[in-house]
Amino acid sequence: MNIKAINAFLIFSTFLSAQIQIRGTVLDSKTERPLSLVNVYESTSKTGTTTDDNGQFELSVPTQKKSIISFTHIAYENQTIPFSLSDTNIVILMRETMLQMNNIVVTSTRNNHLLHEVPIATELISEKEISESSAITISDLLESRAGVSSSVNVDGGSIFNMLGLDSKYILILKNGQPITGRFNNRVDLNHISINNVKKVEITKGPGSALYGTDAMGGIINIITEKTNNEQSIDLSYRASSFASSPQDIPSEPTNSVLKLNVLSPFKGFTFSNNLTYQSFSQGQDFEYINADNIEKINYDSELKIEKGRHTLSLSNYFFQQNDEGISQLSNGVVLFNNFTDIDRNQFSLTHDLGLGPNFNIKQSLIKSNYKREYIIKNTSGDLERYDITREDNFEYEFLFDYKLTNLILNGGLEVATPTYISDRITGGKQDKNIYGIFTQSIWEATTNIDVVAGLRLDDYEDTTVVSPRVALSYKPNRNWVYRFSYGHGFRAPSFLETLIDWEHVQFGYTVNGNPNLKPETSRGLTLGGEYTNKTNFQLSALVYHNNFSNLIDDYALESGVLSYRNIEKAYFTGLELITKWTINSTASCQLTLNYIDNKDGDKETIPNTIPLSISSKISYAPIHQRFLFNISLKGIGSYWPQEYNPATGDYTSVDKKIEAYLLANMNIVINISPDFNLKIGMKNVGDHKNLSYGPYIGRNGYIEINRKFKRK
Repeated sequence: MNIKAINAFLIFSTFLSAQIQIRGTVLDSKTERPLSLVNVYESTSKTGTTTDDNGQFELSVPTQKKSIISFTHIAYENQTIPFSLSDTNIVILMRETMLQMNNIVVTSTRNNHLLHEVPIATELISEKEISESSAITISDLLESRAGVSSSVNVDGGSIFNMLGLDSKYILILKNGQPITGRFNNRVDLNHISINNVKKVEITKGPGSALYGTDAMGGIINIITEKTNNEQSIDLSYRASSFASSPQDIPSEPTNSVLKLNVLSPFKGFTFSNNLTYQSFSQGQDFEYINADNIEKINYDSELKIEKGRHTLSLSNYFFQQNDEGISQLSNGVVLFNNFTDIDRNQFSLTHDLGLGPNFNIKQSLIKSNYKREYIIKNTSGDLERYDITREDNFEYEFLFDYKLTNLILNGGLEVATPTYISDRITGGKQDKNIYGIFTQSIWEATTNIDVVAGLRLDDYEDTTVVSPRVALSYKPNRNWVYRFSYGHGFRAPSFLETLIDWEHVQFGYTVNGNPNLKPETSRGLTLGGEYTNKTNFQLSALVYHNNFSNLIDDYALESGVLSYRNIEKAYFTGLELITKWTINSTASCQLTLNYIDNKDGDKETIPNTIPLSISSKISYAPIHQRFLFNISLKGIGSYWPQEYNPATGDYTSVDKKIEAYLLANMNIVINISPDFNLKIGMKNVGDHKNLSYGPYIGRNGYIEINRKFKRK
């Protein structure tokens, strides 16, 4: 009996000696708070556990050459760590990806602030949200959100609306620099790939006190991935189809998207290249224009050199699009064939100089070029019209940032010399000299009150505009923050609005510019509150009101002749609620509600205003995030649209409103390995279409393969 007991003890001791004991604590990388319910899993032995309320765990795994242990949580970036020996005192730091409250944002104040401390309300679309979305372009990314809508103009241009505001009143930035190349006074967000985009920051309300013209209603800043010291190649390919069933896929056109990221660091130099190629056999299909056979190329590159206090960056953003389409009547009769070629190219040289821990200056030289060729041929193949539009701009920017004990001072100046060349404007070529100077102070009045005051002066040769802004934030405790801001915005009349002299061959009307137009101006205020608990819940509310004056509107001088004029007033008012909730370690959800009440000077609802919209997203990642299921819904309330009349070239209100409808997207991510995943998804699951007002394209299924190669 004793011998049996001894043998059992020896066997048990041998089993224990063949185990690796791993004990430690998992913390948030920025707050260093313990993280509970983190999944801890060893894949070979299929052994796992979860962290307790103190973020602690204990795991025993069989001895082997190397154990790979993963730490996963739906609101945090995965960690994978190899172990070959027992370790009982390890600390795992995980980077939060859901609420992002400790992320740095820059857009609303033009200097660095943690998101939960920024004094002016800022919405952040995180890298996780971008990665989990089915988006290819910034337009795709934003369209799925409440308060955002888009349509396609009769001539094929994209019209994007945020909070009921036309995108010509929303300043679009990429890494803090305005994007050159506006068609019909708007930047087409379908031209901007999300490849290499790290986050998108959105500020609501006038922002001209910092950024000048076009920031009447808000700012969208697209921020690309910062380079690091790891050499890598990311490659992905997506194929999509509009087939109504799997059996129809071989007979339907297939759209393709190829993305490539290459990062090469070497002895203080970092060189990155990012390419997105899109080929669409089926693109836009609506009542007046069918634009198919679309090819798009986005190429971004950056060379970054860091030495001591100096950082030098040379970057190039390039976009090209070619497409073919037709102009047709509602009965299907083809009138013309259209061909469009678009090129956008921007070079920037930026120098950052740190003059101490509290003083920094930044200088930038930006050279931008934009060209759009538009060719119209009749059904016999004869050339009816050849239009070319070019925008060239050279800009110098100087910024400074100085921090005192409880005061931050920043400001700068901008000088630009834009040139506009078009067959559609009087004289064919026009140019301007633009100057802007601004200053801003952020004063920490007490430990929980921040006060912001800013002022900007812009000179557009014949126009001088002064734009002030004040803001206040109050943080009674670590969970709550309240924000108030008031500011002015403006938009200078464009070359097109003041100087256009163009006959629309397809529909037989003429547009004449008005050189006497005044700048559009806005006075807006926002009031918001935000609650965030320790780790898993955030609720924010924002009320905004914007008074617009001297709005530029098109009208009929006479039958068949259109022009532009300033109209008196318009009022844009709304409420936005955003909730983010990490339910547990495998599930999360988001909900956004927007209510909009937009009135013209006669207190009548502005056409195309969508009063109510709701969006939600539910994410579920079982089996240690080997799979991710993502469902996003967007509900659009009923609204009164406008209809295009090709006989007059004008938009008129319709007699019947668009009834409420729901759009749904699904996305499944299969993580085969940390560097290899497969995405399968479907957009517009319900196949909802409206060929007059959008959405114009129905159900769209896709499959995408993503592979990352790292240098060992």
